[in-house]
Amino acid sequence: MNTRERVRRAIHFRGPDRIPHYLPDGGENDILWLWPERPPDRQDWQPVNGRQRRVDAWGVVWERASEETFGEAVVWPIADITQQAAYELPDVNNPRYLANIRRRIQENNASDNPRYCLGVMPVSSLNEGTHNLMGLENMFLAYREHPDDLKAWIARLAAAQRASIRALAECGCDGVMGYDDWGLQYGLMVRPSMVEAFFGEHYRRNWALAHALGMDVWLHSCGHILDLLPTLADWGVNVMQMDQQENMGLEAIDAAVGGRVAFWCPVDIQATMITGDVAAIECYVQRMVRTLGGHNGGLVSMAYSTPEAVHHTPEKVAAMCAAFRRHGWYQRPTADHEETSC
Repeated sequence: MNTRERVRRAIHFRGPDRIPHYLPDGGENDILWLWPERPPDRQDWQPVNGRQRRVDAWGVVWERASEETFGEAVVWPIADITQQAAYELPDVNNPRYLANIRRRIQENNASDNPRYCLGVMPVSSLNEGTHNLMGLENMFLAYREHPDDLKAWIARLAAAQRASIRALAECGCDGVMGYDDWGLQYGLMVRPSMVEAFFGEHYRRNWALAHALGMDVWLHSCGHILDLLPTLADWGVNVMQMDQQENMGLEAIDAAVGGRVAFWCPVDIQATMITGDVAAIECYVQRMVRTLGGHNGGLVSMAYSTPEAVHHTPEKVAAMCAAFRRHGWYQRPTADHEETSC
């Protein structure tokens, strides 16, 4: 089977030959992960009081201590949600920002072994997009003090996300990806009922649109989101991208939605990749394949995109990649992937 078919079979539990890979080890990968061009910042990074500051296309002011960090939002353009109607969304869905995606998909489709094309939505988040624009504390207050204004804003952002979905479908994407962290370290940011009340109708509508246009829905969401996973599955998510799993437990995640939702994951970036040795990393990969990948599919491998930022050594990254490739087979039982004693 070609790489595109392998991914489709894995995420829809239809028996691929092996788990699909997206690994930085020079081996064959199955996914073409496509990011739109970012509109130019209103102000590039500038030194301010011993730190660095920039203003992005959305009008959010970011600061960072060094170039090794992503920075944090410190000034928000709609901190007062009652003023949201006056805020003008940037033109992030403009076709010129998707030209690179369109070109790469055309090149991919002309190859002998086309990969699965996963496009990141220009409007990639509803929850994170909202608290990035208004501040997390302000958002928590708005749930209680200005719920109608908050709902009106989320509806505007969701409409812009639907435009992103249509644009990626026109480019020829096989799947669309969003980003919405819903978890803190030990639980959800808000109760599931509040996620339903403020976001549910928009997730359902937008994901249904993606499906109607022939695309799968991939969602990054980190933190402890165990209580939300069944709801996300009901709403139509196909693949969850999680960088951390051990705060919830692989077996608990699998019990919640295994066989309903597929997972695109590295070895847990907070725990095993930090505290474990090479043998522990290999054992963890085997557990991932047995649990999340144990449903005639269900698992896609990856490595964290900026390992140096989370203190992953090259030796451990290499061990993870090797373990995924050695143990991720469904249909080729050989000595090369026999399980070690874990």
